[in-house]
Amino acid sequence: MWAQLGTVKFELLETPEAVRQRYKWDYVEHKVLDEKSHLQKMGKSLQELTLKIKLSTAFGTDPKEMLSVIYENAEKEEPLVFILGNGTVVGKYVIEEIAKEWKRTDNKGRLLAVELEIKLKEWN
Repeated sequence: MWAQLGTVKFELLETPEAVRQRYKWDYVEHKVLDEKSHLQKMGKSLQELTLKIKLSTAFGTDPKEMLSVIYENAEKEEPLVFILGNGTVVGKYVIEEIAKEWKRTDNKGRLLAVELEIKLKEWN
């Protein structure tokens, strides 16, 4: 297993093509008459992760079934633990967005391969 998010296990062949982490620090700008504005630090934003994943019947999984489980986890609107295969707990995240691109279907329109982009936001 490469990683697990909630009840979804990503096997080695389904490892993300990319994992993007986003860190952000928030500031508020205060306007001052006839002077430059002043910044006030507000703190650190929640971490964001983006997973780009390919699902394919060639990997021995059913993309439609895997998508269903991912959607079920997102629909719960609850924090999911993200764990790497080596046991490292990355943290708790919610699924904020799922984008999918169909890559291959059979002659009856059944999904054979899909690329996903799953956006996660840290739950604090």
